[in-house]
Amino acid sequence: MRHLGQRHGFTLIETILVIILIGVLAAIIIPKFGAQADRARIARTKANIVSIRSAIRIYQADHDGKPPAKLLDLVPDYLPTMPLEAITEQAIEKVTLDGIGGWVYDGSRVLVNLSGTDAEGMDYSKY
Repeated sequence: MRHLGQRHGFTLIETILVIILIGVLAAIIIPKFGAQADRARIARTKANIVSIRSAIRIYQADHDGKPPAKLLDLVPDYLPTMPLEAITEQAIEKVTLDGIGGWVYDGSRVLVNLSGTDAEGMDYSKY
């Protein structure tokens, strides 16, 4: 039975306080997930460049030390597909660094085609 003066539910102030608390928690947690995603893309890019460099070495062993003319020459015999530069999600191959994304390959080395640095201060092109 219900008595007069007995309250049920939340007041407007209580509801606003809960919404503010959820907002503050979200503001703290969401950037941490964003940083994790950035670290994962960097790790994937580093792993992909190692795969490309390994495929180049195997190609050279099979072709009397001669490197491939372009990275796509590695597909499909040495790599199933051209790995992405995962920071910008590109697999584009260029000959010179322009910092837009993808890979740079000049016949002797492969680099990440990005200007800037990661969270540890390392240039992307130094991977």
